[in-house]
Amino acid sequence: MKVFSASALLGVFTLGLVSYLPTPVQACEHECQVNVSHAFADKYQTLSNEYFTLLTQKVEESLFYGIPVITILSTEETTRAAKTFQDSIQRAQMAWDVSLFPTVFDTIFKDEPKFKGDCNNPRLVKQPPLGVNWTMSDCHKMDYICGNPPSICHFLPMIKHRIASKLIVQLHTELDEGNDSDIYANYLKPALDTIMTDQPSLNVFSGALHGNLNQILETVRNHLTAFANDRTQWK
Repeated sequence: MKVFSASALLGVFTLGLVSYLPTPVQACEHECQVNVSHAFADKYQTLSNEYFTLLTQKVEESLFYGIPVITILSTEETTRAAKTFQDSIQRAQMAWDVSLFPTVFDTIFKDEPKFKGDCNNPRLVKQPPLGVNWTMSDCHKMDYICGNPPSICHFLPMIKHRIASKLIVQLHTELDEGNDSDIYANYLKPALDTIMTDQPSLNVFSGALHGNLNQILETVRNHLTAFANDRTQWK
């Protein structure tokens, strides 16, 4: 699993974040905010995608546990059923990925304390000339929250903690216990319904299939809970 280290985002600042800005402005304006948010979202997507990979793996391993699939489905039918679930999980993952950017953006620039506002009270760093990057020295000096890139850089650990906390809660909600969870209601249950419609011989095993699916979700939830308690992976 890849880890989002401080150096990863610091590289965004020191290697050219300011080059994203169309004009020499003191604050991290919209284009800068978008690029910063994408940098975070891309890194945390690597972590969160583990859960969809795990979900796919567990479905492949355990969905038909205790069901005599070999005697009631052909190899082609079994493959088609597996693909139906794989496609549903992929759609769930795509929906999650789409939500990552606005979540990160709001956490940094809209949630309190938000990284916006005057950075000249007091003025601790000097805006570099157009085309010249902010430095690590600027990052260390900018020790209060405002709207310029060095302030974001200085408070990187706090920002990562805020983003990780929100994303973990959202992942728990996606996989929440019961039939009302988003991933169950909108993706997994419809996939299971499709499989049993296509393969009527599976209807007699409906209870077992739903039970297996709930057990799979519980396994993934437990994995997420353990992972969430070890925040070092989200740093």
